[in-house]
Amino acid sequence: MKIIYFASPYSDKNPDVVNERYNKTCNKVAELVSQGHIVMSPIVYGHTLLQYKEMPGDWQFWKNFCESFLYKSDEMFVYKIEGWDKSTGLLAEVELAKSLNIKITYLKE
Repeated sequence: MKIIYFASPYSDKNPDVVNERYNKTCNKVAELVSQGHIVMSPIVYGHTLLQYKEMPGDWQFWKNFCESFLYKSDEMFVYKIEGWDKSTGLLAEVELAKSLNIKITYLKE
């Protein structure tokens, strides 16, 4: 089975925006997993960990974590929710996926 890396925007100054992005991402990832896909979402995973340990939620802190999973992935799904095209982390992930010749699929909300 292919491993899908699920990229979506996360960080924002407004915590309500962060929670909305997290919830939308969880919903879409759950939908894909329920269909039998193997999906890794650093947003679903990382946001959950932030509830248990105080640590940064920004791209600089999570970059190595995210890229390590992307290197192991066969495909990338980019979730085009509001802010996706301005997300520093997501855009960096897309560039890395391109450099690794990982297939990228863009999903509309």
